[in-house]
Amino acid sequence: MARGKSSPGFGWRLTRWWNQQGIWYLFLAPAILLLLVFMAYPLADSLMLSFFKWKGLGPRKFIGLSNFEDLLDDRFFWGATWHTLVFALVVTLGTVGIGYLLAIVISRRVPGWQAFRVGYYLPVMLSVVVVAALWVRIYEFNWGLLNTFLRAIGLDALALPWLADVKYALGAVIIVPIWQYAGFPMIVTLAAIEGIPQDLHDAATIDGVSEWQRTWRLIFPLVRPVVASISILQIIFSLKVFDLVWVMTKGSPGNSTAVLGTFLFRQGFETQKYGYASAVAVVMFLIVFILTYLYQRLVKFEAVEF
Repeated sequence: MARGKSSPGFGWRLTRWWNQQGIWYLFLAPAILLLLVFMAYPLADSLMLSFFKWKGLGPRKFIGLSNFEDLLDDRFFWGATWHTLVFALVVTLGTVGIGYLLAIVISRRVPGWQAFRVGYYLPVMLSVVVVAALWVRIYEFNWGLLNTFLRAIGLDALALPWLADVKYALGAVIIVPIWQYAGFPMIVTLAAIEGIPQDLHDAATIDGVSEWQRTWRLIFPLVRPVVASISILQIIFSLKVFDLVWVMTKGSPGNSTAVLGTFLFRQGFETQKYGYASAVAVVMFLIVFILTYLYQRLVKFEAVEF
């Protein structure tokens, strides 16, 4: 009776798998290691630390959900949360909306459109700290550029202490990221607009559509996925804001510009309540995750309806 062929051994199968797929995992290993060390581990440790009371030195004391219960009774936390949501909403609407309008104007090839495209994108490449320091000088009450200009044209009554007044401080801060980052959605949206086939524009022109109809009935539906993606990124970045607010106001005056980032920093590095600060970080993560998820679901729903 003929003897059948023996099945390949484990070593042969392992060698074949390595030659076909294993080499790709080898290339991915450095990136995966960096993600584990600098993202996964800190996130897991922060979550664990939120259930402890710790001053930074000595043993950690397990207190369960006490940090989260204290957050519910902390009016400064709720104030910072409200400011963060307002900041994220207005900045996202401002940057994406202005960026879209700039992209529309530039796509129509107005005179000097190339200079405008470069000029509006330049602030995006600047450091946030540099931009924040620049606008602090612009808002300065006595010699700042804004108030000096207002006084020069006879509007002395409008020359206000923009960053020192509770009524105006948050709005003054919000203007800065809109000015700086509107160029990013402009460039991305402009690329999407220029990718629209010329035949569609020609057909719209033959049908006698106005520029307003062309903008909202033709261009916007076609670039909506791009606008949605940019909006998600801007929401995430805005909810995590820290450096801009810290350089400009440190959350002052009277916590009127405090956001979750500055609140977390003060709790962790000024009062040494690292467990409490970790609880704030966990809440920030949940807010970013939930809002991003809901926005994605909303965008997909609208796309289906459309």
